[in-house]
Amino acid sequence: MLTTYLAFIGVALLATAIIHTVLSSTLPQKSSLKLSAISSLMLFIISFGLWAIVHTPAPNVPVSKQTQTIEELLEETQQHLTSSPNDPQAWFELGQLYMLQYEFDSASTCFDYAIRLSKTPYAGQFAALASALYYQHSQTITPNVQRLLDMTLEIDPFNETALQLIASDHFLSARYSQAITHWTMILDSNHLGVDRAKIIRHIQQAESFIR
Repeated sequence: MLTTYLAFIGVALLATAIIHTVLSSTLPQKSSLKLSAISSLMLFIISFGLWAIVHTPAPNVPVSKQTQTIEELLEETQQHLTSSPNDPQAWFELGQLYMLQYEFDSASTCFDYAIRLSKTPYAGQFAALASALYYQHSQTITPNVQRLLDMTLEIDPFNETALQLIASDHFLSARYSQAITHWTMILDSNHLGVDRAKIIRHIQQAESFIR
């Protein structure tokens, strides 16, 4: 029973890590708002398990009076896009907000617009779209998701979002050694902002299932 519980919590942590990584690349002026909302959602996911992501609507997360709610941010971003429909950064932000609400279909549409409107699409955009489609298709690496991951890693071989997604998929399929390999790649990268303590915990949990 304990092993099953630990595995369940581990899967929730892995799914949370992927979504958090996608959302951490938001615009500087709104980063504090979104990271606050993200932190609350991460606590909810870890407590109630991965099934909440796919099978239940997003909970009403308490937000301080000094912080905008996700709904307010959604409305603000949508209003901005009404007047500036060709703003790829705004489309990307809107996709991030939909990810917070587990609306992966809408998120993938927004990320796709962001890519198509960008003069030079970057790795984070492809990785975000891959993540949205991955969850939209019940955590399955479809050929399109694989194509997007390949494009991401061709641009940035150590892209954290892509490597987290791949590692998580290996973990969910009990391919623990492959999961460890991809998490180790994240640790070996020189990217700033990597939560190394969290990655190490993932590796240790995967190692516990190998023993």
